[in-house]
Amino acid sequence: MDIPQIKRVALVGAGNQGPKIGFRCMVSGLQASLYDIRGEALDKALAAMETWLAEYQAQKGLSPEETEQIRSRLKRSESLEDCLKDADLIIEAVPEKVGIKLQALKEIDRAAGPDALIATNSSSLPSSLLKDALKNPGRLFNINFSNPQHEHDLLVELMRGEHTEDRTLLAGEKFVLSLGMVPIVTLKEIMGFSFNRTWRAIKKEVLHLADQGYIQPHDMDRAWMMDFGTTFGPFGLMDIVGLDTIRDIENQYYRASGDEADKPPAMLDEKIEAGDLGVKSGRGFYSYPDPEYKNEAWLRKQGPWKSDLAARLNREEK
Repeated sequence: MDIPQIKRVALVGAGNQGPKIGFRCMVSGLQASLYDIRGEALDKALAAMETWLAEYQAQKGLSPEETEQIRSRLKRSESLEDCLKDADLIIEAVPEKVGIKLQALKEIDRAAGPDALIATNSSSLPSSLLKDALKNPGRLFNINFSNPQHEHDLLVELMRGEHTEDRTLLAGEKFVLSLGMVPIVTLKEIMGFSFNRTWRAIKKEVLHLADQGYIQPHDMDRAWMMDFGTTFGPFGLMDIVGLDTIRDIENQYYRASGDEADKPPAMLDEKIEAGDLGVKSGRGFYSYPDPEYKNEAWLRKQGPWKSDLAARLNREEK
């Protein structure tokens, strides 16, 4: 079987995931192009990528020439056609809404080369919901990154749809390995992949507990971090993903099931309406760029983070 080799990657969507995936491609020796219909989103994405590149240069001790070589692997595209030109793999990373993704994939299908593979970076939507946007759905599959701009973040979930050809999935796995990352494959399509469904169950439960007043988000994160030895907890992770994206994902489950228990909690709506979207807005469940959970004293409830249980109980009584 002829497995396509991926050397050029086109990223459609310069919001949260597009630039992160593009950066990982650049430092792994692949050519990447980035496009977004919003010029300001491209500007912001490229500025973030420059910051990551400066950090990477310092970490690796790269010369200016080596750094410039990495930078040269990224192309800013002002049109979709330019972005997709000669791409071996196109990754759609637009907002987590079926209508938006279908429209994006229809436009991608018209502009892409006939041999280019196409992946949706959706973290909840199976590609079967999107396959009708393509003339050849055999080249479509799911791929889901977490924070690929971090060298230590190795997890990538792949998922095959019933329409996905074997060579497509095998090429996707080969691509992930070429990034120095670890492909985790869901062989049979299910909403939310396999590992991500497990995370979703945790996310849903901790949001319910906090929304209904059973526990404060910071205490839940403390418990998680102490027990599992992680550097942040579930609420910290939701800030990284973006609280608006979290709500979009939860709404996909809610629309699919119609179960009120799957409806995003009011807590999310309130934060989003206040503009508290997480890392990208500077505030979510924590304040950024220096969230409290990075402080060992916070984890131990020392100093200014000592327990205020009496004050909380008094507020609840009133």
